[in-house]
Amino acid sequence: MKKITIFVLFLSVFCARAQKVDLDRFYFGVNYQILPKEHVPFEKRTYSSKVKLGGALQVYASPSSINEKINVIGWKKVEENGTVDIEFNLEDFVDKGASTVMRTEEQKDKDGRVISRKDFYAVVSKYTTRGYAKIKGPVTPTQATDKQVEEEKAKQAAVATNRFLKNAVVKKDSSAAKEGFNIGFNGELEFKTKEFADSQSAVKDFNINKTAYRDKMLREFADNSLNTLSYNINTTYGFKPKSDNEILWILDAKNEEGKTQIEAIQAVKALFAGMKADEPIDDLKSNMQPLIEYFDSLKTKYTEDNKPSRKMRYSAYYNLAVIYLMLDQPEKAIAESEKLIANDYDKSDGKAMIEKANKLIASFKAAKTNTTHNPALK
Repeated sequence: MKKITIFVLFLSVFCARAQKVDLDRFYFGVNYQILPKEHVPFEKRTYSSKVKLGGALQVYASPSSINEKINVIGWKKVEENGTVDIEFNLEDFVDKGASTVMRTEEQKDKDGRVISRKDFYAVVSKYTTRGYAKIKGPVTPTQATDKQVEEEKAKQAAVATNRFLKNAVVKKDSSAAKEGFNIGFNGELEFKTKEFADSQSAVKDFNINKTAYRDKMLREFADNSLNTLSYNINTTYGFKPKSDNEILWILDAKNEEGKTQIEAIQAVKALFAGMKADEPIDDLKSNMQPLIEYFDSLKTKYTEDNKPSRKMRYSAYYNLAVIYLMLDQPEKAIAESEKLIANDYDKSDGKAMIEKANKLIASFKAAKTNTTHNPALK
């Protein structure tokens, strides 16, 4: 009887282990575009730019060299009259003087009493900057806030009750309706030298390296201004390429299912390796179909209401949602994510996936496209 009990116990432990499901993360690379906020028809995606440099900026670089760095990704650059026209003007960079600053460092004992003090000296130089960028191009008007609506109503009411304006034609301010936007680079910059034990050494260091410090800040001003311009124009109009890593949950097992899953992730990696941000993915969608069908089959293969089966269904829903997102099919990704949540194993992943899919749908709507793989105009 004792032997039978031990055998039954061993069998139950063996069965429990046999039912255990371990899922591992497997990464694969993807390439796609961050879509612009504004829609411009493909054939009209041209831009022109001109650069002006004034004051100290004239010795830093030539306008033509900076102009070459202005790029709207996915658009064609033309000499003039582009759909988007950019004026980049760095007017001046002015030295506003320098002053010595002191910092005192104190050491305290365990009772909080100061037992020593040490002073450190540095020189701080200040510079003022002037510049701007004017970007002329299509911009979707932003919806007026409640406050703006109320202010407009108040203006109209004031006109209606004013005896001198009652029959007059009052022109509305149309500045808000103008196309494009501006960026300002006016401001103040500071440079602080390293610290010294005495003020004389700090001043000496500054006087020796004054020109180098000034040139460093001038370069930073010019480079940061150009980076700010690039970020704004490409967020608004550009098709910025992005490379990323996504994960699939794959069964870690030496059984037949485990072998099939390893083959599946190897195929996913190989197929997505050929994905390019600015090329269509129609062939990829077609080649991925057998893999989609395989992951889809797991939903009906593992139907029991236990944790191992739910984990397998979870991996199927999750993997399909990721694949559909990467194939620019957010609606299908949402459908799989909703099933993932209903499956009741790690619901948070399903909610996060739905949020990603909805953001993708919103970006499609803004850019008036249905893909993150748009060709460049050449």
